[in-house]
Amino acid sequence: MTSALLPSGSTPWERVLADGMVPAVAIGAGIDDIVGAKLNQPTTSMLPFLIWEYGLGELTPYVPGIHELIDEGLTWQRLRGTVSAVAIGLGWVGYSAAIEEALSARRFWNSFQLRFDALPVADVPDLERIEAVTRLSVPLRSHLRRGVHHYDVVAAQGDHSVIDASYLDHESGTATTPGGTLWSFGRTTEIAYELGKAELEAAGVWIEPDWQLPIDASPAWIGVETAWTRVATPWVSGGAEAIRERAIISALTDGELFLRFYDDAGQIVGHRKCRVVRRVWSEADGEYRFAGTTYGCQDLATRIYVEALTQFGDVDEVVGDTVALVFGGTRGPDVKPGRLWLEPAELVGGHELAESPFGHGLRTTVREQVKFLLSLAAPAPP
Repeated sequence: MTSALLPSGSTPWERVLADGMVPAVAIGAGIDDIVGAKLNQPTTSMLPFLIWEYGLGELTPYVPGIHELIDEGLTWQRLRGTVSAVAIGLGWVGYSAAIEEALSARRFWNSFQLRFDALPVADVPDLERIEAVTRLSVPLRSHLRRGVHHYDVVAAQGDHSVIDASYLDHESGTATTPGGTLWSFGRTTEIAYELGKAELEAAGVWIEPDWQLPIDASPAWIGVETAWTRVATPWVSGGAEAIRERAIISALTDGELFLRFYDDAGQIVGHRKCRVVRRVWSEADGEYRFAGTTYGCQDLATRIYVEALTQFGDVDEVVGDTVALVFGGTRGPDVKPGRLWLEPAELVGGHELAESPFGHGLRTTVREQVKFLLSLAAPAPP
C-alpha cells in the first residue's frame, strides 16, 4: 500500500506511514503465491490437511498414493452417487465391473450386483476393498448385494408358491466380507490327458494287446479279466484294438471317481466327487463342452469325459499345485454316502490317474469346475 492510494483528506503522518509499510518484493511474491498454493502445487506436509478439508479421509485405504487421492478424489467427490463414481472407485483397487440393478418388482429393488469381467485375484483383501469402495460411491439408498463372475445362479421367482423361501429362492454365492455381500465366482480348468500303461496297470484295468492279431481282427477274449456287464461292446463290433480300448474304458467308468487336490507343498488338500463320468465322442449337439467342442454320450466311445465342481467354502484359500483323479477309492467308515467333499483321510485306497498341473489354488468364493477328457495312449509294441 502506498500514499497514492489514500484519500485526499489524509494527514501527512498517514501518508508517511503508508509509504513506510510497502512490503519487500520477496514478501509480495509470497503473498501472491498463497492464493493458489493448495490447488497448484501443494506440499506433502499440506496433503493430510487438504484430505481432511475435502472429506476424502474414508478413501485413504483404497487409493494407492496420497497425491492420487487429491487429484482423483475431488472428481470422485463431485460424481459420488453415480455410476461414474463406482467406476473410479473400482479403478483404485484395480478392477472394473458392470452394475446390474435388481428388478423394480423385487422386495430389495434398491439393491444391485457387480458383474466382473475378470475374476478378482484374491479373496483377501480384494473383496473387502471392492465392497467398501463401492458402498462409498453409490447413493445411500443403494445396496451392494452381490458380486458375480462366471458362476451365476439366480433365485427362482417362487413368490406365493410352494417353493417360496426354499433353497431355490436364493442366489448363488457366499458371504465372506464384513458388509455381508454375496460373492459368486467360478472358474473352469480343462485337462486333456492320455492314460498310459503304467497308470492303467496300477489301477488293475490294463489289457495287454495281442500283437499277433491284425488291428481289425476279432479279439482274443482269453485272459480279459473284465466282467461282461462292464463291456458295452457287441461280440463282433469293431476290431481287436477298438474292443480292447472299450473294455478298459468300461472298467474305468465303473464306480466312483474322485478329484484329488494337492497344495504347493505336495500335501493332499481334499477330494471332490466327480459329478460326471461318461464315455463320449464328439457331436455337434452334445451335452458336454470341452475346448470348444461338444461331446455326447456313447457306450462304444473310447474317450471319457470327467467333470468335478467344488462348492463354496469347501476349503479356505489354498495355493494349489496339482490335481489327480482317484480310481477305486472307498469312503471311510464314518463318511456318509452323500458327502461330496472328503477330507484327506476320508478317502481310503484307490489309484491316482491323470495327475496334472493346477496352479489356481482353491478359494472360498470360487467354484472350481475341472474337466478331463481322457483317452488311451497308443500301446508300445514289445
